Amino acid sequence: MVSIKKYQAFFRNQFSSTIAYRGPILVWMFSSVLSLVFLTAVWQSAKAGQTIGSYTRAELISYYVVSFFFNWLINWFPFYGVVEEIKSGEISGSSLLKPLSFYWRKFSEELGWHAFSVILGTIFTLGIVFFFSQPLVLDFSWQRLLLTFLALALTTFVVFSFSLCLGLVSFWFVDIWILDSLFWAGRAFLGGQALPLSFIPDAFQAVVKFLPFRYVFSFPLEVYFGRLSRSELLFGFFLSFFWVLVFIWLYKIMWNRGRQAYAAFGN
Repeated sequence: MVSIKKYQAFFRNQFSSTIAYRGPILVWMFSSVLSLVFLTAVWQSAKAGQTIGSYTRAELISYYVVSFFFNWLINWFPFYGVVEEIKSGEISGSSLLKPLSFYWRKFSEELGWHAFSVILGTIFTLGIVFFFSQPLVLDFSWQRLLLTFLALALTTFVVFSFSLCLGLVSFWFVDIWILDSLFWAGRAFLGGQALPLSFIPDAFQAVVKFLPFRYVFSFPLEVYFGRLSRSELLFGFFLSFFWVLVFIWLYKIMWNRGRQAYAAFGN
């Protein structure tokens, strides 16, 4: 059994590297802030008290502010690193020939990245909350926060496992960047990143609630803002856990078959 200290080493290395090369995070952070400012400016033009997609103006602005913060908590996306390792052949020395779990190695590295990015995300979010003069609709009750934390934890594993599976497609195909584009498009329009899911027509709501995209972004927000009944809450947690299991199962199949294909190809 691999010692947990090896995974701690991956975490420390990634954390140190993120601090040393923090420029990309800062650029991404500022671009996210600009996008948030643009969106909130659009919704501030709506009439006070007007309901849009079952949200009031204050609730919509709050939705985007909270989603900005949540994004830094759940955006575990190892896709790019996995693709690069497989294409370059680095994966042979880093994982294929070593007695460790590729899943938990990438998880440890992502944890190292997020240990720093979440700190920046928290600072920027507090600044945004302070900047907006309009009162935000925020709930800090311990019951709601506990449920939100559980939803965020499940969402993190859905996003991470989903992303890992997409990256492993590189074992068989050279150009898979369209998968990355499809993921972000699905998350934006079917996952509630661009607009809350209540904006989607009722005829498609039942389908959207079953798709994994809801559980890579929207579900923790719905929990936090109290948009779900008790039965809907239980259903959402069940499907979150279901998709975690599905993607972990899929990862194991892809990893085992991918290694065989990679070895047969001569790497």
